[in-house]
Amino acid sequence: MPQSAESRQALRVALWVLAVVAFIVAGALITRTLFANYTTDLSAPGGTFWDFRDASYYSVRATLDGLIPYDVDRYFAAYPVGQEFPILPPTYLLLHSPFQLLDLTAASLVMLGLNVIGIVLLSVWSLSLGRYRLSPLLVLVVSTLVIVSTGGRNLLITGQASLFFVGGTYLALTARGLAAGSVGVFATLIKPGFGLPVTLLVAAAGRNRRAVIGAVAAVFASLVLMIPFVIRAGGFAPIIDILLDNAAYSASTKWIALETTTARTDIAATIAVVFDVAPPRIAEILLGSAVIGGSAIVLFARRSALSHRHYGDAAVVLVSLATVTGIYHSFYDLVILVLPAILLSRRDFANGSQPPWLRMAMLGAVLVASFNPFKVDTVARVLPDSFRLVEILGPGLTGVSLIVAIALAAVAVWRLPAQVTGHLVSTDSG
Repeated sequence: MPQSAESRQALRVALWVLAVVAFIVAGALITRTLFANYTTDLSAPGGTFWDFRDASYYSVRATLDGLIPYDVDRYFAAYPVGQEFPILPPTYLLLHSPFQLLDLTAASLVMLGLNVIGIVLLSVWSLSLGRYRLSPLLVLVVSTLVIVSTGGRNLLITGQASLFFVGGTYLALTARGLAAGSVGVFATLIKPGFGLPVTLLVAAAGRNRRAVIGAVAAVFASLVLMIPFVIRAGGFAPIIDILLDNAAYSASTKWIALETTTARTDIAATIAVVFDVAPPRIAEILLGSAVIGGSAIVLFARRSALSHRHYGDAAVVLVSLATVTGIYHSFYDLVILVLPAILLSRRDFANGSQPPWLRMAMLGAVLVASFNPFKVDTVARVLPDSFRLVEILGPGLTGVSLIVAIALAAVAVWRLPAQVTGHLVSTDSG
């Protein structure tokens, strides 16, 4: 065997060893964090599988027991939960209903396993969409990076189903067929925090039919599944009162209220953290509308180019960033940045239409948001008397990075040609 071939083989073996060691270390760190965060204190937010227990497991149990999980008082009285079941469509309950075949502990472990498998599948899919040559080593490296990222780490700890909605977002944006794209839109609308911006932005980018079909199907399914709750409440007026009370309670919780939260990624929360001033509710709505509406205008202006496979990368990056920046999201939803990071790592991003400095600046901002090492709880232990610094280094730095990234992504989309012909990426544009 020639020396060069032997050197390449030795390098490949070394890379494999490093990748496997890194994966094991990442798994060990996540496992340690899971056990360290495990608590039976129902009032302590952020505990292991805390979100899965309250939003995904006992909410379905309440439904099967004949209760209305949106009824905050009755939900707290009937089940050992530490937070309310927020106003999510009944399709969310249907999605998580299979876990009722197991007890809470077993269901939580299954959800953990599904999320780990999902991270690997998301890595494979993202690399494929990013036009990388797939190899076990590359998949292992990317999967490990996702696991230790801010989004992946928080996803595994909380037991959230964000990967399902991220997958729907990618499908809605990249599927060539109308049916697959519509399914993607439908999947995102199971959690409106994803579905509302994604549906609007997918339509703005020229995929009108898939946006309409997916939205109509999601609304119809939710209305049908809502009927039992209307009957249990005694009519439309009582169920509306329950939902309004639920919304008011959710807005006042310390992990959502702008005055106290350190767990949000949207622009309003970032401003609240960095400047230590919580914008009023109307300002929060206007800020989010500006991000999503501005993104929609830019996408609409370049919809001709974005309907073509060579330029569609830019739409994926902008829509992903607008989704987690314009509307309420938490750190576990940052797994949506996996595909944007992979696309931006390519020199031929958006058909090579962007200058290198712009592409690298976007990639840098996305990576800072994805791998910000400053966790609020960790820094607070080291600097117990410097909570303002804790906030700025933690959610503040992450949020500012997202704002910088989306501003640059909007510039990148605007730089695309206004009219392009040939090489359609979808069959439902127009």
